[in-house]
Parts: sequence; structure tokens; C-alpha cells
Amino acid sequence: MSKFDYDIEDIESLSFKDGVRTRIPMYLGTDDTNGIYQALKEVINNSTDEALMGFGDTINIELDEETGEISVQDFGRGIPFGLREDGENVLVSIFSKPHTGGKFNHKTYTMASGLNGIGIKATCLSAQDFIAIVQRDNRHAIVKFHKGDLVEYHEEDAKRLQMNGTLIKFIPDKEVFKNMEESYTFDRVCQEVENIAFLNKGVHFNITCGNQKKHFYSKNGIADFIKSKVKKPLMKQPILASAKDGIDELEIAFMWSADPAQSYVFVNGLYCSEGGSPITGAKTSITQQVKKLSKKDFDPDLIRKGLVFAINCKVQEPSFANQTKSKINNPNLRTLASQAFREGLEKLALTSDFDIIVNILEKSQKAENAANKARQAILESDKEKTIIRSKKALVLDEVSDARILGLNSHLLICEGKSARGSAEKGRDKDYHGIFEARGKMINPLTAQEEKYFNNDEIKLLQVAIGVDYGKPLDLKKLRYGFVDFFVDPDVDGAHIFLLGLLNLWKICPEYVKQGRIGWYHAPLFIVENRGKNTYFYTDEDYNMNGRTLKGEVRRVKGIGLLEKHELQEAIFQSEKAHEVFKYTPEAMEVLEALMGADVQPKKDYVFSHIDFSEYGEM
Repeated sequence: MSKFDYDIEDIESLSFKDGVRTRIPMYLGTDDTNGIYQALKEVINNSTDEALMGFGDTINIELDEETGEISVQDFGRGIPFGLREDGENVLVSIFSKPHTGGKFNHKTYTMASGLNGIGIKATCLSAQDFIAIVQRDNRHAIVKFHKGDLVEYHEEDAKRLQMNGTLIKFIPDKEVFKNMEESYTFDRVCQEVENIAFLNKGVHFNITCGNQKKHFYSKNGIADFIKSKVKKPLMKQPILASAKDGIDELEIAFMWSADPAQSYVFVNGLYCSEGGSPITGAKTSITQQVKKLSKKDFDPDLIRKGLVFAINCKVQEPSFANQTKSKINNPNLRTLASQAFREGLEKLALTSDFDIIVNILEKSQKAENAANKARQAILESDKEKTIIRSKKALVLDEVSDARILGLNSHLLICEGKSARGSAEKGRDKDYHGIFEARGKMINPLTAQEEKYFNNDEIKLLQVAIGVDYGKPLDLKKLRYGFVDFFVDPDVDGAHIFLLGLLNLWKICPEYVKQGRIGWYHAPLFIVENRGKNTYFYTDEDYNMNGRTLKGEVRRVKGIGLLEKHELQEAIFQSEKAHEVFKYTPEAMEVLEALMGADVQPKKDYVFSHIDFSEYGEM
């Protein structure tokens, strides 16, 4: 027989218990740590369902981090127990028999998180040990399971608990949760319960673990929840609104913020991580109402940027997409969510917060439009650079290439034809290329992005060096390993250098960080004696050493006034004439502050670095 054949002997029938224990992800989502927290929430959900019906306003949760045992106690009506007329042991069946419970009609629970009768059974049957103690008036029942098997059941006419209610203790079974990395921890239990407290305003949750204790209680429900999620609010308070259709109802809370957009859907106290039909209704209504009330045609994604909202649904017959209840499907919730957001946004439109939000949206839309234009400019720039690169050498009015290109070559950036002429006279044509800047370069900190990337000089500079904006530095593709600014020794020369440095910092920061930027200083003074020149590059150096020398003193006012031999001696062959920019984050931070559009950082820098008392009265 082929190994791929099988017959009736290969068909198995698993009991409900074995089906749960061997396929726990079908019932609790996963077989790891997240699965045991889903098991815990199934127990807590039953207690909060009692609270939703108005029975008991306190739920106590106690855990032992060493043993992994956790208990949940509520003070509701207590689960009914005893034998039905058909001989069914109700309490045993509730924890072990599928589709057994009190939530299949609306007499006992009008709203409940679980309606298929599976959740609490998955918790029981996947536990190593599971104990339930139920108190109803003066009578109690105890049921115990071990690895899904019933080991004890008894009931008595005596109080076991101080008040009516249900106490459930259990330890998740590591044989079932094969990928469980750790059992319950105090911190995560608190995190899970905090959300439940927000959705059940007026209910007290007490969590105990040894000496650690925490209490959760929400007075304002999901409004408090939204406040806890928003770190940078753009509104004074969340907006609340609600809608109902005679069967189901929902409540919403929302707030715009400078945080990332967030949305939360809860159904009868359960968090639906995948949202569902209410999200669809919410998004449609938010887009339509904001456009209508602002009379602006904002992009839908822009409108929802920074919007944090929660939808808390109370549904008689929830239709979930799966057993873990991560997505709600009820179509009427789409309509209710749309109605609630319409009402909420109309409320917002009556406040000053609405004008603030609209103003922010207008600015964001302008910024987004500018960004789109900049992206288009970059694409067009890349096309133009590709055309230029198709030539083997740059033979252009603005560029004179070195004969040898690569990491050892320097690109000299000059301002104007005079400086370029001087560079031509003094350079080493094998390793020195020339780039003629048209006056002072564009300032990348103040120019519009679209204008910047459309700038022909910036496009050509990238091609000449062998770098590309937004792409990592590739040393193999560099045409010039270094860029040196060949400028006059004055304020204008310094400004040209700083603008060039900023441009290279924007285009390719790594090029700057690797110390590939420098500048050549022309001398300030030349002392000539018997045909020999001595060069001084600072006033201080000349005052200390130059004044004692005999000979003719010449003050250099520009590179263009130097002879060929002086260019070679004073600039290209002198170590004093060349400096390399040493990158530090602090240096670039100061440079961006001083060269940016904002005036205040410049004022702050000047007044913190200059002692004006030295200058006396003006």
C-alpha cells in the first residue's frame, strides 16, 4: 500500500477534552504565554458579565508568580449548581461540556462577552489544576479538575465564602501551552486588567501578588482610557458620544493628538484587536463629517493622522470572526459607529478645539503637498543625474575633472571664474578637479524641498562627487574621495564653505562624518625678501612672527591676486593652508541652528557666547 493511502482505521474521533488540550490555539488563540492570558481573561469576562448586569462591583485577582496559580473572585449571584431534571450536573457541565451556559438567551444576561459557551471550558480543560467554588445564599459547591478530568465535586448547606459569588483558581498546564515562556506576572496581569477596568466604569479590580497590590477603577470609562493612551493631546478633553438601535448600543471617545493614530474596539468588555465592522463605520463618518464641518477637502488618511479613538460596544448577540473574538462582524455596529462619530464631531465643532484641529490639518496638508512635490523633484533629479553620468567624463562649463578619479582625488569648489582661474593655475591636474559654484550655494535649511532638489547646481555636485541624496555612501562609486573649498580668507569665503558643508551634510551625511571635507586657506600676509616669500595665515601669526622680518609686506585680499608659484607654495604645498573639517554631532547642531530659518537659536547662541560689556556703550 502506498504511504500516501489511508483508510477508515486512520480516522480518529477526539473527545471534547482531548480536542481542547491538543488543539488549544483553536480555542485560546495560541499555545504560548499569550494563550494563558486569554485563558485568564475568559474567567474575568464571566465576572465582568455579572457586573454588566449590576451584580457585584468588586473583582479580586490573586496570583502566585512561583507556582503559576491565579484566582479570580467576584461577588455576583454565583453560578447555579445542582442536578437538572434530566440528571445533568450543571456546574460540572459548565466547565467541561461544550455549549453549556446561561448566555444563550437574554433572560439571564442581556449583554455578555461570550455566547458560545466555550471560553471558560477551554480555561478549565487546559489547566493542570482547576478549582471553582460557588456560593449562593447559604449553600456552596466545589468542583475540581486535574488535566481536564473531574476529580471532585460536592455541595453543602453551609457558607464557604463570605458572600455570594464565584471563586476560580487554576494553573495553566505546560503540557498544553507548549511554547509558554513564563507563567503569570504581576505587571502583565495589571496591564490586562487596566483595560477591562476602563470598560466597566464603577467596577473595582483588586490585584494581589505577595506584598504587591494594585487597584483599578475608572469613573469616566473610555474617556479615561483615551486619556491614558494620549501622551501629546491637541484637545482639552476627549469627546464622548453614543448611539443605540433598540437592541445594541455603543459609546465612543476620541481625541486628536501629536501621537500616532490608534483605534480600539471593545465588545461587551472584550478587546477586539482586529476591530471589525465598527471601524469601517467610524472611518467613513470621520472623513465625511470633518470635510463637511470644516468645508475643506482634506485627505482621509491625513484626517485620521494622530486620531486616537475607542468604541465600546454592548451587543446582545455578538458575531465574532473567531473563537478568540479578535474581530466583531455585526453589521449594525457599522451604522451605530457612524452615527456616534457624527454626533461626536458635531459636538467638537462647537468648541475652540475644532478650529485648532482644522488649522493643524491645513498645515499638514500643505506640508504633505510640499513633500509630494519634493519626492517628484528627487525622481526627476535622479533621471537627470543618470543622463549626466552616462558620459565618461564631465566636460562642462562648471566642472573640470581631474585626470585620475577615485578615493585619492580632491574636488576643489571655487566661487566664480576668478577663483577658478587661480585654482587652474595652481592645482595638480592629475588629482585635483574643479567645480565652479555660481555665487553662494543654495541653503538647504531655508529652501523649499522642491526648489532644492530642482536646483541644477545641487544635481551636478552629486554627479561630480559620486554621491546620491537618500542613498548610502558607496566608496567604490566615488569620483572624488575628498571635497575642498578653495575660497578667499574672509567672511564671504567662510560663508561659502559653511553653505557647501551644509549641502554635503544634507546630500550624504556619511561623507561628512568620514572627514572628507576640507578647505584651503589663502595667506593673509606675504613677506617677500630677496625673492623668497614667507606666508602668514592669521593676524595673530603675522603680529607675533611676521613683523620682525625684513622685506616687502603684502596684504592678500583674494586668491585671484596670487601668482602661480605663490598659489602652489602658499596653498597646495603648505600644510598650514589645508584644514579638514572634524565632524562632531555638536558642531553640526550649532551649524544648523545658526544657518537655519529660525531666528531665536541664533539670538540664543550670540548672547550666550559674546560678552557685550567688552564693547562699552554703543
